[in-house]
Amino acid sequence: MRAVVFAYNNIGCTGIESLVKNGFDVAAVFTHSDDPGENIWFKSAAETASKYKIPVYAPADVNSAVWVKKIKDLNPDIIFSFYYRNMIKPAILEIPAKGCLNLHGSLLPAYRGRCPINWVLVNGEKETGVTLHQMTPKPDDGDIVAREKITISSKDTAVSLHLKADAAAAKMLGKILPKIKAGKIRGIPQDNSKASYFGGRKPKDGQIDWNMTSTQIRNLARAVTRPFPGAFTFIGGKKYIFWALTELPSSGGSHSPGQIISSAPLVIACGKGAVRVDFGETEGGLYMRGEQLAIDCKLVKGMKLSKNASSTAYSERKKSVLILGANGFIGSALSEKLLQNGKYEVHSMDLRSNYLQHLIGKPDFNFSEGDISIQREWIEYHVRKCDVIIPLVAIATPIEYTRNPIRVFELDFEENLRIVRHCVKYGKRIIFPSTSEVYGMCDEEDFDEDNSKLILGPIRMQRWIYSCCKQLLDRVIWAYGQKEGLKFTLFRPFNWVGPRLDTLDSARIGSSRAITQLILNLVEGTPILLIDGGQQKRCFTDLSDGIECLFRIIEDKDNLCNGKIINIGNPDNEASIAELAKILVDKFEKHPMRKKFPPFAGFKEVESLSYYGEGYQDVQFRKPKIANAAKFVKWRPHIPLDRSVDETLDFFLKESLKK
Repeated sequence: MRAVVFAYNNIGCTGIESLVKNGFDVAAVFTHSDDPGENIWFKSAAETASKYKIPVYAPADVNSAVWVKKIKDLNPDIIFSFYYRNMIKPAILEIPAKGCLNLHGSLLPAYRGRCPINWVLVNGEKETGVTLHQMTPKPDDGDIVAREKITISSKDTAVSLHLKADAAAAKMLGKILPKIKAGKIRGIPQDNSKASYFGGRKPKDGQIDWNMTSTQIRNLARAVTRPFPGAFTFIGGKKYIFWALTELPSSGGSHSPGQIISSAPLVIACGKGAVRVDFGETEGGLYMRGEQLAIDCKLVKGMKLSKNASSTAYSERKKSVLILGANGFIGSALSEKLLQNGKYEVHSMDLRSNYLQHLIGKPDFNFSEGDISIQREWIEYHVRKCDVIIPLVAIATPIEYTRNPIRVFELDFEENLRIVRHCVKYGKRIIFPSTSEVYGMCDEEDFDEDNSKLILGPIRMQRWIYSCCKQLLDRVIWAYGQKEGLKFTLFRPFNWVGPRLDTLDSARIGSSRAITQLILNLVEGTPILLIDGGQQKRCFTDLSDGIECLFRIIEDKDNLCNGKIINIGNPDNEASIAELAKILVDKFEKHPMRKKFPPFAGFKEVESLSYYGEGYQDVQFRKPKIANAAKFVKWRPHIPLDRSVDETLDFFLKESLKK
């Protein structure tokens, strides 16, 4: 049987050797280049593959078209993944006739996701294992083919448990590989009701919270001890790393968490019980016994250890914000604003990252490529982990409402409702983008957040399914706020414009905002289409104005935003689509790059029925009141429409020339 293997770490080496031993024809091994910033304590899958004269590759993105073709050309019957760190996407999973199998370091369905061996120690588990399962686009989700249990002792550290997992993997593969080769395996579906999901760990996750129990603190220390970065704390601004701790019962007396009970031995009070520091060091210092550490650093009884360090990156816990749909124009601009402020850590997800490239790699910015309808465990974990949740994923253009209303309902309502319920479950604050669409066909001159009527067109006009989904979610969120204490703010953006608003490619397929579609017509030299004469009026809001208001809602300095609905729009920037088009044409003709584009092809009026199809309906005006924004976050817009159009046009013209 011909196999392609994805492998890393000791278990990757064990997987390769087991396949060779059992007579598999290993056509190639795909692995990772070692990270120079990581402590490489494990064996090399590349060296193991080379020992057996197996071709080895370490692509930056194995899911790119080049490597997908390479794997197809290798013509594998089966694919194995042994501790490979990156997700393998459907284009590869669909290649082998006999499927794809992954070896995961836990007893699935428990501890799906990253770093399962570290997490079981952090959580004080007594048992774990390794699981071979069928691969699907969702992480660690497929049918189980084989499992091998491991007993966790009180003395285990991350390294010793890794070595146990390696031995268990060898044992399991020795039993199951002959059956796989003979075609005699049967997968058992996982019980998703028992699934748990954990994300990756970073050095800062080793910070000790002295309010935890002595058991929890010791578990943390053994989960991240050498060769990992270690469990750490601070005294007087200096960072201390504790490599080994012993759990002790409370010594009696009154000691607050983090207080030194004695220096010889070095014993520290916890939220419950105490720990003795067996080995530790100062950051960049020497490894030594806890007693010597106390003597050398003059740590004495009564001193208090803390979570924070003055003049260090850990001086203040940054508020963590989860942004789903971060690559959109609101998400990318908001991420940038939060990072510039310096008090926030951003966790984000989207299908692409083209508008986030300037942020990737920056401190406090974490991006994961994914689909919210697939990576549900990832999302639940990050909702639980973060302080503020902002779901920006939506199908949000009229042509899509009429073409694919069911998909609009599934994504805009069902997936977002799932996120809302996670926020209720874990007590998290949600800031939800209602959008001005929820007002529907309201006939009031100014749309008031709290009192205006919300009017939708007839059911046969599918254009209103988006508005209906969003409005219903507003009502559900409001009910959860009243009945379950959900902390929320609904914000309604009114026709925001600015750079990164859409892409010209999305405009080509009719899936963009109006201004992007108009700019595409200018770029391509095609007539500007004015739907029903372009008489519909909108109040256009500059992106930077809108982001400033949204940032203030997140910040909520005066604690006034909970349970509020806040319009974010610019009533002074009202213009019809036809007026907007004329402003664009005028600026286009005067632009320095004008000569690089075709002649203006003129205006053409078309009926909405011929452009959008049946089921489309529109409103003639949509003008917001913004009293709540002024009252609760002291915000008013100030950027005129002329400037917004200038910047938006300039961005898309430059983008088109890059291509």
